[in-house]
Amino acid sequence: MPLLSVFVLSSNTGGERRLHSELTVAQLKDKLFPVTGITPQHQVLSLYRSMDAAESGGAPIASLSNEDVTLESYGVQNMYCIKVDNTDPTARPGEFTDVSGVDKFELTDAEYAARRDTVQAHLKANKLGKYADVPVPIAFSPPTAIPSDVVVGARCEVQGEAARRGTIRFVGETSFGKGGVWVGVQLDEPMGKGDGSVDGTRYFQCLPKYASFVRADKVMVGDYPEEDLMADDDDDEI
Repeated sequence: MPLLSVFVLSSNTGGERRLHSELTVAQLKDKLFPVTGITPQHQVLSLYRSMDAAESGGAPIASLSNEDVTLESYGVQNMYCIKVDNTDPTARPGEFTDVSGVDKFELTDAEYAARRDTVQAHLKANKLGKYADVPVPIAFSPPTAIPSDVVVGARCEVQGEAARRGTIRFVGETSFGKGGVWVGVQLDEPMGKGDGSVDGTRYFQCLPKYASFVRADKVMVGDYPEEDLMADDDDDEI
């Protein structure tokens, strides 16, 4: 039983509804009662190709007058509009939507601000929303002092979750990150993120995944010999 997306328009409501195509007109009227507030016996249903056509007051393409006929048989399609008119002589158009005659409890801004049982009072008391304290931004100062031994060509170890050894290939300002001086390291193993270029700018050349850029405080220069990854551990045994 396919579903249809159909607009329903009445004096009290208007919007899109999902209806089964095999609903009879009688069943549809029962479903429209809680939506429109119009009792089924006082509903007159007219079919239009669109909501605009129904609102403009043009002629409908069909009158859904036979309560035993299904929507599919009437040719109802997606995005069609069913207009519901009310024949109840006691009905008052707009009685469910017109609130102009409803008494309202109103407060001036000053009266509202003076109350202690309002949302505004709760937000103020707990410093929430627009009444929250403005956080003081933490100033970021990228390190500028570079140890004298952090130079291109020096062997080093990059500190982190796992120490990685390599050779320094770049020291200087970059166009990425938050500024300051960065150290580019060519790693001994493919444990990096690139090939020495970042955002289209090349800082040094190496194989993919062998480059790493870190701050100077993450670099420990020392006598770190490059491991021979192809060496056989048994060579050291006699």
